[in-house]
Amino acid sequence: MKGAIIYISSNREKPEFENKINLDMLSKKGELPIFSVTQKPMYLGNNRCVGDVGASGFNFCRQLQMVIEAANVDYVISCEADCLYSPDYFKFVPPKLDAVYRNTNNYVIPYKQDVFYSKDSQTAFQVAGTQFLLDRLNYLLKGQPQWNTEMKNFPKEIGKPFLEGWETFKTKYGCFQIKTNEGMRRQTRHGKEPVLSLPYWGSAKKIREKYL
Repeated sequence: MKGAIIYISSNREKPEFENKINLDMLSKKGELPIFSVTQKPMYLGNNRCVGDVGASGFNFCRQLQMVIEAANVDYVISCEADCLYSPDYFKFVPPKLDAVYRNTNNYVIPYKQDVFYSKDSQTAFQVAGTQFLLDRLNYLLKGQPQWNTEMKNFPKEIGKPFLEGWETFKTKYGCFQIKTNEGMRRQTRHGKEPVLSLPYWGSAKKIREKYL
């Protein structure tokens, strides 16, 4: 089966930070091609720039739809502008193509904090059958405008979940999001027990110093 990395960005993060995130991804991706849909031009694989259409959950889904349409592969591996991924994340091949698989070994470094907190699975840490995910997005976006900045939590505004359900997988080492106060959402739900360091990555303080 053929896979590809899909990268979505509203380019709200500082360019220096996003570039460091991308360099880490490029160092681990192996032979996987990259397809990106961004709001500013980027030299990142097969890139499509849609312009400054604004940051919202709706626009994220529209960009996701576009990038999946461009990726002529069997499955897609999601990456985002404020997340770091373990090497084995890029090696996961979904057992089935009619499903979405979300990693369960996820964390977040909150804004101005030097700790990790466990985090639920989300779109930033998922691998999916290309056509399966595209069909779901086509269903959710059918009859909607091209862009919309009012629907921050789409598709909740139309009374539908992003997915009806998903499968899971677990990377050997954690993947995590770094909150910078620049992205669309300044906070995110997470676990209550702080973790000072993670295997492979080291301390949260070290990560902040390196990337921020």
